[in-house]
This record gives sequence, C-alpha cells and structure tokens, in this order.
Amino acid sequence: MKSYRAHRLGGPQALKLEETEEPRPGPGEVLIAVEAMGLQLADLATLAGERPPRPKLPFTPGLEVAGRIAARGTDVKGLKTGSSVVASVPWGGLAERVVARAEACVAIPKSFAMADAAALPFAFAGALMALETRAGLREGQSLLVLGAGGGLGIAAVAIGKALGATVIAVANGANRLAPAKELGADHVLDAGLVAVASAARDLTGGDGVDVVYDPVGGEASSHALPILKPGGHFLIAGFAAGRPQALDIIPLYARGGTLIGANMVLEAQRDPAAAGAALARVVKWVEEGKFAPRVAAQFDFQDIGPAFDYVAGRRGSGAVIVKVGAA
Repeated sequence: MKSYRAHRLGGPQALKLEETEEPRPGPGEVLIAVEAMGLQLADLATLAGERPPRPKLPFTPGLEVAGRIAARGTDVKGLKTGSSVVASVPWGGLAERVVARAEACVAIPKSFAMADAAALPFAFAGALMALETRAGLREGQSLLVLGAGGGLGIAAVAIGKALGATVIAVANGANRLAPAKELGADHVLDAGLVAVASAARDLTGGDGVDVVYDPVGGEASSHALPILKPGGHFLIAGFAAGRPQALDIIPLYARGGTLIGANMVLEAQRDPAAAGAALARVVKWVEEGKFAPRVAAQFDFQDIGPAFDYVAGRRGSGAVIVKVGAA
C-alpha cells in the first residue's frame, strides 16, 4: 500500500510517498481502506516537532479517516467487513490503509459523503469531549468560542448549540464569522472591530461566560481570560496563532477559574472508547439535521503539498479533506 511517511521532523517537506507493508489488525482492531481523511493543524505542528504527543519515527500523519473495513481482528463485534465507518486514529491516516480500534469507529449513514464524515472525529467529537466532559458545559450556560472561523472553532459553535448553550462566536471579519452565524451562534463579534472582552461582558450583562473555547492562543487567549465567570472553565484546544505566549493567570486566579488542556490527540489515544462514543453522538446529530460539517477544500492524495499549504495558510473556513481511495 502507499502511505506518506516522515523519517525526520521538519514540516510537510519531510514527507515522502512510499510503498509500505499493509498493517494487520490485532485483537479489538479493524483495518480501514481509507477513502477520505481530514488534515489538521495538529498534523502540521507535529511534523514540525512543535506539538506533543510526538510520535515515533518514521511517522505518518492523519488523525481522522473515513472508509470501508477491509479486515477485522479478533474480538470485534458489530462491525462487518465492507461496511463504511469513520474513526479517530492515533496517527497513520494519510495512507491507503490504517488500523483503528473498533470502539473508536462509528458506522457512516448512507446519506453521508465520505468527505463530510472525515471532517467529524477531530474537530466535532473533540469539541464535544472538551466542552461537555472536560468543562461540563450544559444547557442554559454560556460559551465564548475564539477562532470561530476556523475548523475547530466552527465545530465548537455547532457542539455548543447542540448542548443548549448560548454561544458567542469571535473571529476576524464578516466572512470568517459567516459559518458561525449559519450554525446558529447567538452573538458574533468581529475581533477586528470591537474589544472582545468588553463586548462579551456587555452581552452577558456583565457576568462573563461559563466556558471559553480557545483553539487560537497568543494575544487572543490573554484578552479572553477576563471574560470568565467566577468558577468558569478556560479550554485550550490549540495554537492556530502560532507558538503560545505566556499567559497572565491572575485573571484566572481572581475568578477561581480552571484552565484545561483539551488535547484531542492525547484523548483519542488514551481513551478510544470515549472518542468513539463522542463521535457516535456527533454522527447522530448530523443525521438528525442539528448541524452539518463544513468542508473548506478537498485535495487528491498525490497533492499533499498543496493540501498542507492550504492548512498552513488558514485559507478556508472548515475542514481540509484529502481524497485517498475510490469512493
């Protein structure tokens, strides 16, 4: 089979398309013939050696895949060979075949396109695990989403609304805020036009928000910390702005708040069953019409360079999908 592998860390240029041995599923595992996979900033950062957990070399990126089960290991129940599934994988998705834990796989409804399914595990299931499980977000609470024009932010807006929260979406520019509006954000704030902290306090009657979801980092994090309610939760879900800067945690301390690292890579590796359960809920919500994944761009398997350039340039609002096998 063909897979992209890096024998050193140093960015996407370190990747080479190679003929590799097809992996074999062990007990409780399935082999997936990949048809579509989602590229994330996490893949880019890991290839550059900037983001833990760091995989062993040689390394194949790819954390979310959709495809068909090509083989099953022992002790696999409820998943048949040839059935269509979507799954979180502990790297390895940028290949024609990848092994996944059976409990991390979810059947794809016939109404789903493979590209749409591949957009769900990392951003949407990750947002659900972070917001509900880690931060305890529930109906009637308030959520502020930074970077609401990016893939992770868009997903957090959708999940926040599905959980019944009042959602304040923050991004730069009307175009970047458009997806959040489409997903039902209660309020949108253009960070280029307003002071986010004061505007968010005004929207909440001076109370602040219960949860901040931050996939951006940098100055955006510092500006959002004072928006928390007393006892609120601040979720760090990524660093789209680049390397994180030091945070002044006095506003967090003053509010008795909690700082939470929402590392979906680590969560999916540590508890594939929980990742699968979250993904199953997300798939059901999409099937019910609560929201739909947004695909910003699709690339062919051989065009991995342009695909990573697109991810690095933060050009679109939504998922970046690589088409691997035949649909």
